[in-house]
Amino acid sequence: MEYTRIYHKLEMINNQKQFVVYADYPYEYEFGLDFNNRKNKINDLSKGIKEYISKNLSSFKDATVMLVLNGVIIGTFAISQIIGPNISLSKLPETEIVAMVGDEEQNIVGKDATSQDTLSISEENKNDNVVKEEEKEKDENIKEDKTKENNLNVKTSPTVVASNVSGTQIQQVSSKKTNNVNSNSKNNNSSNNSKVNVNTNTNSNTTNTTSTNQGRTINLKLNNGSVVSIALEDYVVGVVGSEMPALFNSEALKAQAVCARTFALKKASTGATLTATTADQVYKTNDELKAMWGSSYNTYYTKVKNAVLATSGEVMTYGGSYIDAVYFSTSNGRTEDSVYVWNYSAPYLKSVDSKWDVGTKFFDATKTFSKEELSSKLGVNVTSVSDIVINSKTSGDRVDKVVIAGKEFTGVKIRTVLGLRSADFTVFESGNNITFKTKGWGHGVGMSQYGANGMANAGYNYSQILKHYYSGILITKK
Repeated sequence: MEYTRIYHKLEMINNQKQFVVYADYPYEYEFGLDFNNRKNKINDLSKGIKEYISKNLSSFKDATVMLVLNGVIIGTFAISQIIGPNISLSKLPETEIVAMVGDEEQNIVGKDATSQDTLSISEENKNDNVVKEEEKEKDENIKEDKTKENNLNVKTSPTVVASNVSGTQIQQVSSKKTNNVNSNSKNNNSSNNSKVNVNTNTNSNTTNTTSTNQGRTINLKLNNGSVVSIALEDYVVGVVGSEMPALFNSEALKAQAVCARTFALKKASTGATLTATTADQVYKTNDELKAMWGSSYNTYYTKVKNAVLATSGEVMTYGGSYIDAVYFSTSNGRTEDSVYVWNYSAPYLKSVDSKWDVGTKFFDATKTFSKEELSSKLGVNVTSVSDIVINSKTSGDRVDKVVIAGKEFTGVKIRTVLGLRSADFTVFESGNNITFKTKGWGHGVGMSQYGANGMANAGYNYSQILKHYYSGILITKK
């Protein structure tokens, strides 16, 4: 029993308060050829659960308990069946109690530890979980490249991030042990890394409570400015639900989960605090996901949660270190080499084929400027489309160097300044206007989300998807 962990929560399930007792235990309890020993361990586990309930829930004899063993819901039973009445659940304090069997530690975390007053409304379309084009375009173009250009020296400190790239490290939260479990150190592995989860409907103003991996936490700065400690896998659920359409193939969602987890752990390993915005990865609480998904919440949440659970603890590494798990929406048919975007070369961020993007929702777009507006934005005098000459292309078939009215720009710079979806653009003239036609959406480096979904629909699994987009990486448990 030294590696077994039993704890409970009071959660809202089907609009009713319900005790949920979790037991995490080594998987060797279930497998192996030493059947007698396995039977003894299972008997010990059963005894431990009964003792835990008797010790911690004896005051609530008439209440029922849902039992979850290593993430699997076993069933619901009355506490009186074990300890053999009568307190109303309506006045119970809403706390999370974690007890370590075989350890003297018992942590009590109040609900207020993760409370927040205000949260930004989702920018994503409730019907398909895809971010509205105009707002995502503004966010991604301005933050991703401008912040990168101004704040991040990737050559010496390659901390590139997922949706948008930022070198800014938000306030570092002390890693000193508190009642909120552990710090966010790279090597902060709990003694047991098993999967635990119950789909819960949290009350308003709380963060996600998927409880998939209670032992590892990250520090997260919420939209209202407060910093909370949150279980890693809970965080990953909130990111996957926000960053990728829940309608996507489950294998694509799994790939996104591994990307999100890898990114989080790499940044957390430096002692940095993650943000819930595009400065890092977008994270939404359960309430925000409910607002975004509406009546489809239960279906989508379960689908996303299962994708996270299926990859629990898995990350991508290269040479034994976390990779920069960057990703973007849609490619132009190929991904981009990071050297063209951030002047930073990584062996796993090279241009690869991504034919699955062609013809998808955000593959083509146009943006038109008057000649005066274009001249003002670029600080040149554009009189004709002939003033725009593309001199070279990148390995990802995007614009590398372009000369406009005698001044040379990079394709990335033009994309940033003009707010284009992609650095793959062609131009044409119509009267006093110049129109830029783009292919793809995003910086183009790493995994294409729509490409990943196309691969999944073609029969590839999440591991194959990730190893296609990130050359030479390993997928391992950390």
